[in-house]
Amino acid sequence: MKTVIVGSCAFDSLEYHLADSVRALGGQALIIDGAGQYTLARKAHYWASRFVESYDRAMCTQLARRVATEKPDLVLVVYRHLHPVFVDVVKQLLPGATVAQVNPDALSNLEKQQIIAADFDHYFTKEPYIAEFLRDKAGLNAHYLPEGFNPRLHRRPDLDKADAEQQTNIDVLLYGGLYAYRARMVGQLQQAGIRVTVFGSEGPYLPASVRAAFQGRYLVGDEKNRLLYGARIVFNNFHYAEISSANQKYFEINGIGAFQLCDYKATLDEYSGVPAERVTYRTITEAIDMIRYYLARPAERHALATSQHAHFQQHHTFDQRVGQLLRITGHSLPPSNEDRPVR
Repeated sequence: MKTVIVGSCAFDSLEYHLADSVRALGGQALIIDGAGQYTLARKAHYWASRFVESYDRAMCTQLARRVATEKPDLVLVVYRHLHPVFVDVVKQLLPGATVAQVNPDALSNLEKQQIIAADFDHYFTKEPYIAEFLRDKAGLNAHYLPEGFNPRLHRRPDLDKADAEQQTNIDVLLYGGLYAYRARMVGQLQQAGIRVTVFGSEGPYLPASVRAAFQGRYLVGDEKNRLLYGARIVFNNFHYAEISSANQKYFEINGIGAFQLCDYKATLDEYSGVPAERVTYRTITEAIDMIRYYLARPAERHALATSQHAHFQQHHTFDQRVGQLLRITGHSLPPSNEDRPVR
């Protein structure tokens, strides 16, 4: 079975993990992001594709033809901005292939609703609300599929947690895009006297205190594993448009074996291997109280992190998510892989 994934080729992206899991399950996978076909510079292409319909249609038709030359059995589209003609052309050129959309983002990031206008065979989303709307209101073949973590990339370091924390010496670590909502929450932690260390991509309007805590780099690979595991607490504040879903970081942090505090969402009762109220907060005041509580109780946070790590290894890998996606789309796997448990 051959799969083409249309999206970013970046290391540690969702597309990277989908491709890696397809290969781990015995299939072939190729990522195509179309960057090489642009007739304009990338920035100009971005704006032209969003405001010049004829250019957008032409580029997506060209991309569809590029995908079709690979003759895949399954096309997974992660990008949300492609003109609906992309799906039409792929289906014309590959009448036997399945074309599915995998939406990894929150409700607010649906661009111009291209994925709803396009005639995909399947729609996968981590947000139960979106899956329900697409299925029950728009009449689409939509499925709820949470994100996960890559066990070959997101790995717990071979080191005792207490020793890792002593070496790293980070009380609270936060990583990701420093959007205004995230920076505002970091500022409130700092005002409460909590020592926060921040990694990720710099956003606009950063307060001076948050900028002082910003380390100026994005975390990937072994450095991410080492620093997340070594931090006493990893603080994960979800995007405000996450209605009931969790971000990919939620699964990565637990898969690495770090201790995580995050926003409470209803789906966490399903995902978590420990009572969700022990590792989630509903207000920033509650978050501050819980950070102080767990900083003073290392044995308790280590035990919770160990429980979560074991649970997530068993239930929440991308291999399991991809196995579920392949079964839903009607694509076979070797028997040894099809028997893997999926929640």
